[in-house]
Amino acid sequence: MPHREERSYSIEVNLVAEFDANYEGDEDGFAWFERFESGLKLSLTAAVTAALRADPRFVLLLAPRGKDPERTLELELRFKAR
Repeated sequence: MPHREERSYSIEVNLVAEFDANYEGDEDGFAWFERFESGLKLSLTAAVTAALRADPRFVLLLAPRGKDPERTLELELRFKAR
């Protein structure tokens, strides 16, 4: 069995929207969150994956480990030692 070493590195983005005191709840259908979902989330995912693929000694894999895929991007970055 080959020797395996592992470490983890996390990037966590907390999404926050603040409104005036007279705001009546989610009457806008969470439009601010939809704006993140339809644009920034895609751009962020593309930037992170591009950065991780930039070094040819590493291979980037999707690595779902049970978290909600709508809320978490789980990746595995493997170093090619051989």
